[in-house]
Amino acid sequence: MSKRKRYTAEEKIKILREVLEEGKPISQVAEKYGLHPNNIFSWRKQLFENGLQAFQIKRADISSKAEERKISALESKIKQKDEVIAELAEELFGLKKKNFGL
Repeated sequence: MSKRKRYTAEEKIKILREVLEEGKPISQVAEKYGLHPNNIFSWRKQLFENGLQAFQIKRADISSKAEERKISALESKIKQKDEVIAELAEELFGLKKKNFGL
């Protein structure tokens, strides 16, 4: 009984390039490498489903700086709202004091 050939990620990309970039028919490429065409279809599906990761920013320093800026902006917004609430509460207390003689 022979073992199945396991393809590395590099080999899979090489095979997919023949199909996607060079425009070779899947059946021809599958025959060349001794594969079932469904393997190539499956690898192509995986490539497109996980392709988003290739375009995402991977630098942690950029995303952490953006996150820090966002946190800082939200904190200043909260501070501003707290000041407005305190001012309104003080005004309300003054009006109650004036009207009810407290």
